[in-house]
Amino acid sequence: MNAHHLSVSWRSAIAPTLAFVVALACPSLAHAEGDNEAAETAAARTLAVEGVKLAQSDKCAEAVEKLEPAEKLKHSPIVLRYLGECQVKLGRWVEGSESLRKLLREPLPDNPSPALTSAYEAATATLRDVKPRIPSMKITLDAPPDTHFTIKVDGKELADSAVGVSLPTDPGEHTVEATAPGFLKAKSSVTLQASSAAMVTLELKRDPNAPLPSKALPPSHTALAAAAPVNAAPLRPAPPREAGSKTGKVLGYVSYAVAAGGLAVGAAFGASAMSDEKKLRGTCPNKVCTPEQQDALEAAQTKGTIATIGFAVAGGGAALGTILLLTSSSSSSETAQSSVKKRTATFSRPRAQIGAGNVTFAADF
Repeated sequence: MNAHHLSVSWRSAIAPTLAFVVALACPSLAHAEGDNEAAETAAARTLAVEGVKLAQSDKCAEAVEKLEPAEKLKHSPIVLRYLGECQVKLGRWVEGSESLRKLLREPLPDNPSPALTSAYEAATATLRDVKPRIPSMKITLDAPPDTHFTIKVDGKELADSAVGVSLPTDPGEHTVEATAPGFLKAKSSVTLQASSAAMVTLELKRDPNAPLPSKALPPSHTALAAAAPVNAAPLRPAPPREAGSKTGKVLGYVSYAVAAGGLAVGAAFGASAMSDEKKLRGTCPNKVCTPEQQDALEAAQTKGTIATIGFAVAGGGAALGTILLLTSSSSSSETAQSSVKKRTATFSRPRAQIGAGNVTFAADF
């Protein structure tokens, strides 16, 4: 009975002391009364005092419910220390270690209070004990490329970038599931022990009852007609390009160029052959040449042969170029007449005849 009364009197005595320690360790809580956030500061102080008392009584589930909103309202290293310790005791190792890391990332102020120094020392010891024992889990997904999937761990969505990465995870049983439009849900469960590492592989299989994904189609003529004004003229296909006629004209001009080259070669070598022939007539009476003049005779004959070939090329090139130009012009005329649907008109159809040594042109009407 006396022990009970002693316990009650001890808790009654520690409450104001605890409130004093929390306020002393949290300058933001103690000196913000004059600003516009006085109500939030008062609420944070009340929650912090109640939460620390519950944490010291080892009632971590209730303590976390007080300490989490207190930390969100006003940051306090003392609150973070007890919050992190309680999260670790409740099996929330990852979350608790992050709370303690946040506390330790803040440098100790000059001449810290004993309560603040104790908070840093306790956070360091707890983190040193729990850090190497945190298990990890790697999730891999077997799915077709460009699949828009969603991964959830214990009902909470996981970022796509976390797939295939070893993730620190709390010990205990976890449920991992993957979903995607048009696929059956893939689900797996895993139980993690302290300091363990696990691999979870999920495979997305197509749902046989799901409709096939629709592909974007180009707008049809019907859609264009619906979008066009009521009095707009109907769409007509563009006339085909006259690629063939243009090609024929180009080849015709090329043939004329070859003919010009052949004519120049034939004229040059022909003139030279005729000049050599005049010289040989004077030195070769009765068309009989001496052996000394045989080389000059053969050179003159070679020039004559080259001249003949040059004239033949000129004639053939001119004939072919004329045929190509006339044919392409005729094709263009026929296409234009059929596209505009004019009355039928008579036109000439050229013909070319190439014989031995001559070229003859004619036209049928």
